[in-house]
Amino acid sequence: MSLLPQMPPLPLSTRPQRGFVRWALRRVRGYSEGIQAPPVGSTEQALYGFAQPILGVRVLLSDGELLKEALYPAGLLAAACALYATFGNDGVGWVSWFKCFYKAFAALAPLPSFFFANHYARLAAVIRWRMGFGACGPREMPWGMLAGRMIRQALIVAIGVAPLLAVAQLLPAIGDYISAAVLAIWSLHWVVADAFDDAQVCLPGESVKQSLQRDREAQEPWFVRLLKRAAAHLPGILGGPIRLFARLCDKLALDSRGEIALMESNRAVSVGFGLSTAVVLATPVLNLLFRPI
Repeated sequence: MSLLPQMPPLPLSTRPQRGFVRWALRRVRGYSEGIQAPPVGSTEQALYGFAQPILGVRVLLSDGELLKEALYPAGLLAAACALYATFGNDGVGWVSWFKCFYKAFAALAPLPSFFFANHYARLAAVIRWRMGFGACGPREMPWGMLAGRMIRQALIVAIGVAPLLAVAQLLPAIGDYISAAVLAIWSLHWVVADAFDDAQVCLPGESVKQSLQRDREAQEPWFVRLLKRAAAHLPGILGGPIRLFARLCDKLALDSRGEIALMESNRAVSVGFGLSTAVVLATPVLNLLFRPI
């Protein structure tokens, strides 16, 4: 039985000249009420993507066992941070305790993504099946492979936009603002890619190795193609290092090719999903709950 009902496509609605926010919220609510195919049109697709985290919350709330499994890693992390705040906090009172707990939880929130990666893989397979998308298997990996993927992703996130940041710093007055915007967009890009990666499963009859190879055979990421295109228009003394840097970025991002290709083929949906995720991550307390999930 599906966790949420299959919904007919939301009726098309013309974007109003006034009251856009109210109209957009109504559309988001409609897209979050059940499972339905993506709509047509960039604006509608962005709103559809924005609604997906809300739909995900509804899925978890509809099944107590799934909710418990989803919260299990965050619960363990919260318990560890609570112990730390209780015995390692020099302050007095609940305010001091909560500040210590909050800082520890925020600092350690990325860890469940690694230590509970296979737990999330099994959860993704169960949810996919329960939502009526067909049989599949979890993409569980050995610790060594998980560590390698984590290191490569950390490196590409750290250096991927280094040339652009270097150019931005040469611009007087606005360089810092451009750098901050680039870093924010780049970080959010990888948050979305990581979310898509967590939802990956093995298709029927497919091994983990075959599933990973399927992702690696996707097209080069957009930033690699952009670097190569820029290098082609520069003299050899400048273009050569950029081409080498593009190859390095491609190798580091090899594990995420499939997710990035999916984002590129569904740009408006990915933008909406990213904006919704950004709202959650920017909300105090709420971000603590969702980051480990």
